[in-house]
Order: sequence, then structure tokens, then C-alpha cells
Amino acid sequence: MYIITFVISLLLLHISEKAQKKSIKRIFVAMALLLPSCLAGIRDFTIGWDVLLYGKGWFERACEYNSLIIFLEKANEYSVGIGYAFINYCVSRVTHNFHVFLFVYQLIQLCIVYYTVKPLKKEISLTFAFFVYFFSYYNLSLNILRQIMAIMIVFFGYRFILNHKPIKFVLTIIVAYTFHNTAIVGLVLYPINWALNNKLLKKLSKTLIVVGSVSAAIAYQVLLDVFAKFGLLQIERYSHYASDTEVGGRYIRLLYWLIILIAILWKGRKCIAYNSKNLTLEMYMTMSGIFSLMVFMGSPWIVRIVYYFDVFQIIFLPMLVQRLPFALGKKKTIGSYFIVGIIIMAFWLFNYVLRRGGNTYPYIFMRN
Repeated sequence: MYIITFVISLLLLHISEKAQKKSIKRIFVAMALLLPSCLAGIRDFTIGWDVLLYGKGWFERACEYNSLIIFLEKANEYSVGIGYAFINYCVSRVTHNFHVFLFVYQLIQLCIVYYTVKPLKKEISLTFAFFVYFFSYYNLSLNILRQIMAIMIVFFGYRFILNHKPIKFVLTIIVAYTFHNTAIVGLVLYPINWALNNKLLKKLSKTLIVVGSVSAAIAYQVLLDVFAKFGLLQIERYSHYASDTEVGGRYIRLLYWLIILIAILWKGRKCIAYNSKNLTLEMYMTMSGIFSLMVFMGSPWIVRIVYYFDVFQIIFLPMLVQRLPFALGKKKTIGSYFIVGIIIMAFWLFNYVLRRGGNTYPYIFMRN
């Protein structure tokens, strides 16, 4: 079902990109976003560990409360996140059907992705951007309910990074923080972009960012303790990110990010020459690669912090693919799209089909 849904949605997006009339574009975009949202909505509650862990329970609680303020206070007391609780409450005012909540929640995420990449439609293929999203984050979104929304909201903040609007960016991080405390790490994204685009700091900043990333990856436990000390992270809730070791998939993740880092070293300069935005995106990807390497040697659960950096591959890979030299016939980029697409699909196949990560495969339709 996943492959069928992804393919149909991508075809609809491709048609929308080719359509001339705005009304036609909107219709096909709407269908493209609604289809995977429906798939998320009509799934069985066993799809995604977090659905039964807290998702269904908190929606049922929202249905029981009349006061939004009291419900948010209760959610905050249990460290659920008032942003997540707020959406639960809003949907519960319309229906008590949890499947509808799952549909709406997924649709919000897809809209965030679309409106983040839409301003870049002249620079990247929106269809391929969603290809990256579907095979890298869709299954993840069926599992880590609170954090995936935080990740996507931080991703949306890229619009304010590009437009040099620090206040709006910080507000975006604050909103993301109300879904999952780990979103606080997203604050570093703006100063990284500023430093890389500052003529005086440009050369030095690259070295400092890489050294800082290595240091942060080594001292992640210390950083978690600091965040907890200032009340930015409930260490008792997330300390297992630094201590758990029984999580698989490290080898394939390391291989995946090594391939991306090699591609950056190979074609990085051409990407930056083609589009200056790639300098910042490449640094985000480099940081993700460094963190992935350190995760391989330390705690694999720290990867959940790295998501706030690697989510930018949704934009970076569609830009990178245009600089790769894998031609197929007369079209210069078809071969590149194919090769990069195969790598992304292989990562999805291993993580979600073979390993059954997040308990999202095989797909099961709702039973009630």
C-alpha cells in the first residue's frame, strides 16, 4: 500500500508541476496531499508504536475535557506537549473518531512540507522533494507522533532562514518545542546560516561548525544534562536517547550518510556555484553525517536529535541530483534521479520493510 500510495501521489504532484492553470495545480496538489493523509487515517492502531503508547489515549482524554486550558495543563503535567494536545483538543471538538485525528495530523505535516518547498519550485523538483519525504519520513511520521510534527515545523523554519527573519524563525522553534522538547536544538540552524554567509566568518565558520559538531556528538550526554538543568528538556523522559543500545539500523544509516558526504565532497563546489543556498544545506548534511558516525560509535537513539538536521535532505537532494553526471539518453538528469532514488528506496526498504522499524510494515487497515 505504501508504494502504491507514494507513486500515485507523486504522479499527481508531477501533473500539478506541469499544469499551467493555477486552479488545476491546486486540485492535483490537494489530491496528492489527501491521498497519503487518508492512508495514515485509515490505518490500524497497531501501525506505529506511539499510536497506542500515548496517541490514542490522549485523544480520548481530549474528548472528555470541556476546558482547553485544563486539558493543556494536564498535558503539560505529563510532558505530552501542549502543541500536540492542542491539535487533539481541536479535532475532538469536531469528532471523537481517532482515525479522523490521524488523518488531520498527517495532512498538517504534508501541508507543512509542501509550503516549505513550494517557494523553491524554480530551483528543485517538488515531486522529487516529496519522493525524498515519502521514503525517508512518511513511515517515521506514523510512529513518532509528537516529534515528527516538531521536526516538520523546524523544517518549515527554513523559509525564515532564507528570508533573514530571525524573530519568525525563533517563534517557529518555540512552536515546534511545544510538540517535542528536543526541537530546541533547531535554534542552531539560523546562526549556522548567518555565519556561512558572512564574508568575514565564512572560511573560519566551516571549520568551527565541523569541530563543534564533532565535540557536540562526543559530549551529547553533557549537553542533555545542560538542557535539563535549564528546564529545556525533561532528562528523565529523554535520557534513554543517550543510554539505549538495543536499536538496529546503524550500519545502513552510516552507509547512507557516507554516500551523501562523498557526493558533497565530489560535487559540493558545483552545487554551491549552481545555487548559493546549497552552502548552508551542505553544512546541515555534513553535520548529520558527523552525528551519524558518532551515533554509530555511541548511542543509536541520539539519531532522534539528528533528525532536525537530516530533514533538510528533502531540499538538498533535489538540488544535488541536478549536479550529478549520470545522464540517460538525451536527458542529463534522468540517470541521476534514478540512482539517487534507488539509494533512498533501499534505505526505506531496509529500515521499514526488512527491519520493520517503528512497526509500520506491513500496512494494516483499520478494524473499527
